[in-house]
Amino acid sequence: METWFWLLGWFLSILTMVVNGFVILLVCRKRQLRTKTNAFVVSLAVADFGVGLLAVPPQFFCSLATECTPRSKEGLIVIFVEVLIIYTSGTNLVSLVLERYVAVVKPLKYLNCMTRRRVIQMVLKSWGIPILFTLSLVSITRSGIDPAMTMCGYLDRTLAKQLRFNQLVARAKTQNTSAVKWVALITCVFLACYGIMMRCSVFFINDNTSCNDSYFKIPLRVINSGINPIAYAFFKRDIKQECKRLLQKASLITNRIVPTQEQQSS
Repeated sequence: METWFWLLGWFLSILTMVVNGFVILLVCRKRQLRTKTNAFVVSLAVADFGVGLLAVPPQFFCSLATECTPRSKEGLIVIFVEVLIIYTSGTNLVSLVLERYVAVVKPLKYLNCMTRRRVIQMVLKSWGIPILFTLSLVSITRSGIDPAMTMCGYLDRTLAKQLRFNQLVARAKTQNTSAVKWVALITCVFLACYGIMMRCSVFFINDNTSCNDSYFKIPLRVINSGINPIAYAFFKRDIKQECKRLLQKASLITNRIVPTQEQQSS
């Protein structure tokens, strides 16, 4: 692949790891941010951090090795690790949207429904399901069945369910527009990125020809994971307030340092 592609990929990967790492540290360090909703946010941020770490760098180092091809053992490991972390990001997003749906549409049932135990179960399932799915793909590949058709069918069903779920959220009348906005934003970005990525699978079904779509597929995967924490910062109220406080503290420290340096120089 060309140099510009790897430069773009590394830039997006580093940016994704930085912004998601910031969200993880912010929620973990601030006690007031340790809420049930933010448990899903941190889980999604960890998955998105993994996307930034494992989507581009392994493929870059694999491209440097002459024996690393998509059909080789090393190439298959890279592909399956990438599939695992990407589907983990998707399942964590579904869990987050489901939690927000219950909180916004059925607030009276939220406390009874979203207990601490259930939140832990949902987070564990968000990681466990992709692991089982990836292991099933490994067994399918080793048995000689082409996994492309299986993955495409799974994606079709998953996206169809997500679209139906989004329609239910859209119909719900609520005053909590901020929560709806940031959940709707990250969901739409997810559907847009992964919907475009399915283009190759559709072509494969029509004429059984492969398409070289890595130039836009890989950046889209990383962009989706990089936009999620930006959506938290701008639309999730508690994280937005903490970001403002950090910026205010930084500006105060800067204002104190600058006059001190001027006095010393004079």
